[in-house]
Amino acid sequence: MLPYNSLQEAEISLGRNLTFAETLWFNYSATKSDYFLFCHNILFLFLIFSLVPLPLVFLEIKRLYPFDSYKIQPKVRLSLNEMLNCYKDVMFMFFFVVGPLQLVSYPSIKMIGIRSGLPLPSGWEILSQLLVYFLVEDYTNYWIHRFLHNKWGYEKIHRVHHEYQAPIGFAAPYAHWAEILILGIPSFLGPAMVPGHMITFWLWIALRQIEAIDTHSGYDFPWNPTKYIPFYGGAEHHDYHHYVGGQSHSNFASVFTYCDYIYGTDKGFRYQKKILRTLKEDLTNGAVQNGGSYNAQDIYKSE
Repeated sequence: MLPYNSLQEAEISLGRNLTFAETLWFNYSATKSDYFLFCHNILFLFLIFSLVPLPLVFLEIKRLYPFDSYKIQPKVRLSLNEMLNCYKDVMFMFFFVVGPLQLVSYPSIKMIGIRSGLPLPSGWEILSQLLVYFLVEDYTNYWIHRFLHNKWGYEKIHRVHHEYQAPIGFAAPYAHWAEILILGIPSFLGPAMVPGHMITFWLWIALRQIEAIDTHSGYDFPWNPTKYIPFYGGAEHHDYHHYVGGQSHSNFASVFTYCDYIYGTDKGFRYQKKILRTLKEDLTNGAVQNGGSYNAQDIYKSE
């Protein structure tokens, strides 16, 4: 709750006029408690888990051209009922694990210094903090993910997430309850190291889950704007991790690829890409010499 009774009080305290965004924030949050604002994350997560994967469900069912040609594992298809069952399992965990965890974690958010007052952070401040959050989460998640792929961690916890060898959007948060709790730690570390505004925290939670859905989409679209993010793994990188399955020791990173490259856990993935690239070139050259045409996606369909 903001410590001002009016816009004029806020402007006097800041020594300047409020920006348009700050005026909107004042009008919305002035009478709301910080706890209530923090709990907006529950609504955001529910909407993201429920709505963001829907276009992918539509593509999976309709198999529309040209979108279907970018499916990474085209031989693996899930029915609508199978995808809805995945969503039901995700919602069960949401209401009994994710939601309650959000409700009780507010004291830790206040402890690390997440603020909800004025002034609002600048765009550059928000972007720089989000970058730190993604980098910290990615590095920490890499090592926890590797741990979950040892014999005990995989059999007792992580195997649930790997039930989907060809991941779908709804399967991004599909996991054992213990994994949900454990992987909450990397998400918390960035804001704990560089605490920011509640709006930045909202953006962080939302963008991280949208990114997870993207990497579990099962489609590698060439027009995806994430293609322009340096070292971003994307669906192709993480899909290989699910494709290998079991106690895989490849592609552990959640967002970026540098950890897998530095620690040598992407060698199998890079070798496969090299083989596929060579095969595509050979087939393309052969098709040209024979006067035919060639679609590169046929390589994946033939696997």
